Amino acid sequence: MILAITPNPALDLGGVVDRLVPNEKSYVHDETRYPGGNAINAARIIQKFGQPVIASGFLGGSTGDEVEKLLKNEGVQCQFVRVQGNTRVSVTVSERKTHRQTRLSFRGPQIQPQETAILMSYVSKLQQPSLVLVGGSLPPGFSSHHLKTLIQTCGQRSIPTIVDVPGNILSELVSSKPFLIKPNLVEFQGLVGRRVSSVQSIVKEARGLLTNIPCICISSVKKGALFVTPQRVWYGEMPPMQVKSTVGAGDSMVGAISAQIWALMARLNSRGEIQDVLDQGGSLLRYGLAAAAATLVTTGIHLGELSEMNQFYPEIKISLIS
Repeated sequence: MILAITPNPALDLGGVVDRLVPNEKSYVHDETRYPGGNAINAARIIQKFGQPVIASGFLGGSTGDEVEKLLKNEGVQCQFVRVQGNTRVSVTVSERKTHRQTRLSFRGPQIQPQETAILMSYVSKLQQPSLVLVGGSLPPGFSSHHLKTLIQTCGQRSIPTIVDVPGNILSELVSSKPFLIKPNLVEFQGLVGRRVSSVQSIVKEARGLLTNIPCICISSVKKGALFVTPQRVWYGEMPPMQVKSTVGAGDSMVGAISAQIWALMARLNSRGEIQDVLDQGGSLLRYGLAAAAATLVTTGIHLGELSEMNQFYPEIKISLIS
């Protein structure tokens, strides 16, 4: 299975206003409520691809109950650790004509040591073959040290981990040797300590990280993304489109890539399977960008549908970089 761990889930509230005016009341229309958080959104995309996925992390209070109910309504299995605090709420308000968005994200509940221990125990008992995806911010009480231990636990059991966390957390996790990381360009610049922007300079810096990480996917590079492995580098470019919302686009990319990695792993049974997965980097990148594009052209906080991803798939341009 794929285990998608979101340490700090959220109930995502969305809506539309005619115009946001400072110090004035704005009436919000077209209210939407979705389960939120990086790995949760990725799990929802994985579910659309029909791959086996379980959403995990910490949930608490009535807000947490609603998040779990919404996930189950979409067919996503859940195995969350119940916590004393209340799951946070995130708010995204879009202006009707411009599609400009205002996003408010709260901190999240305090996680107790015994609650962390339950999640760690659950991960340590995963059956193989499995794939673990970790995404999103960290709530108070759950630190990058805990996340590092979780990744190392998976590594000791030959379970690949995919990591999509904010840049300030990501830099502390590289030494734990995840299988794949997915920073955007700004996060990648923070990771390497340089403001690189050209494709060649980004690739050069990315290769310096490959001793610890077999593959790196860097989004928001010009009009697309890079997929870097020790043997090859692919650049994928999206077609022209009208972007209506950026919410969940990166998560959609991670979800699609995770679903395709799992599909490859499920078809392979030799010990050399990881190299076989890396050789398909161009295909993984194409799926990821198609999923991101499908979400980018969708209004509000909706994620793209599989039919839209399939429409974008042949339009993604993939180049092999020497």
